[in-house]
Amino acid sequence: MKTIDRYILKQLISVTFLGVLSLTMLLLLGQLFKELHSLLVESGAPPTIVIDFILQVIPFSLTFSVPWGFLTAVLLVYGRLAADNELTSMRMAGLSLWRLSAPAIGMGIALSGLCYYINIEVAPKGKNAMSELVMKAAMDNPRNLLNSSQSMTKLDKVQLYIEHRDGDELKGLHVYPIVKGSDMSSGFDAIHAERATIGEFDLKTRLLSLTLKNARIERGDGPLTDLPAIAVMPLQVHIPLDNQRRLKANRFTNAEIAYTMEQVAIARSLNADSLARYERIASAAPAFPCADHLWAEVRKNVSYYGSMKKKTQLEFETEGVQRASFACACFVFSLIGVPLAITARRKDTSTGFAMGIMVAAVYFLALVFCELSRKSSGITPYIVLWLPNVLCIAYAIWQHQKAKFRG
Repeated sequence: MKTIDRYILKQLISVTFLGVLSLTMLLLLGQLFKELHSLLVESGAPPTIVIDFILQVIPFSLTFSVPWGFLTAVLLVYGRLAADNELTSMRMAGLSLWRLSAPAIGMGIALSGLCYYINIEVAPKGKNAMSELVMKAAMDNPRNLLNSSQSMTKLDKVQLYIEHRDGDELKGLHVYPIVKGSDMSSGFDAIHAERATIGEFDLKTRLLSLTLKNARIERGDGPLTDLPAIAVMPLQVHIPLDNQRRLKANRFTNAEIAYTMEQVAIARSLNADSLARYERIASAAPAFPCADHLWAEVRKNVSYYGSMKKKTQLEFETEGVQRASFACACFVFSLIGVPLAITARRKDTSTGFAMGIMVAAVYFLALVFCELSRKSSGITPYIVLWLPNVLCIAYAIWQHQKAKFRG
């Protein structure tokens, strides 16, 4: 590596580090203020959970802050070199603009590799952990799930809707069975109570006790009962632990996506009638004591993976391409940033710098807009997701040709 490469690269590294640090803090504060209320107030989480939240947000923020910080570094470093006429001296020494851009391009390729690793491994785990923080805090103390004007569906077999809550007192509680044919749905379609009191939660049995007052039962075979309202009615609802994550592609690593798609294919290839028949045979004469448990796990997996919708499947299939395309931002910005920085300083205005920021914003917006193509099947999403990179590289080459005699 020549002295000039080390000279430019040293400046790029220092400015990029400061830019990434500043942008990460801004994104972190934005996410923290957005989720702080739900974490501490609505979910009743302890303040220590904020630290866990911060640790999970940082990897996700790096997917945006690294490209933006690097682009800022390229514009500032090469802009200063042009303003101090150092690029002119280097050009007089026989170095072309492409050769002077080599440190930025090399660093852009390295940062793109880092971003790709973050996109396929670190960020998905961080997103999944972020989504589980609020759920974990709520499931540890389900009393905090009962909020005003919210439909509570994290229950077993029933759904609750609360009109207003004041402490442990509920006003306007509505209970609807969501599993027909269960013990909770026998004989009624809904229970409406004027008021209710939240009781104790048994962590071992995961039963939440409620005391309903002036409750009316809506029957499944007709209108409201002719019986007077029940003055006091106890009710216990079961709140199960949710051990399976939501099927969202951005919360799965690439390896987990591949495994999930294999399980989806297996689940859809199984015949429900045959599965039930095999289960009955195994239950009648189990070959080993844990046969019932294994069949329960099979049913759980088939229900979990077999429920994936077509739209979700397309997102899983194209998630890897989207991550690879997004990771190329640093390489693209290394090509665009150099000629724009030179143009800005030669004109002694902020036009080139503003144009660089605008190009970066348009680039990210184009990538986000191209994600809409993931709802389509076939080869279209794979072409559209790479289109912003192709167009930006072509634009960068054109700008290099225009700026190659500037210094």
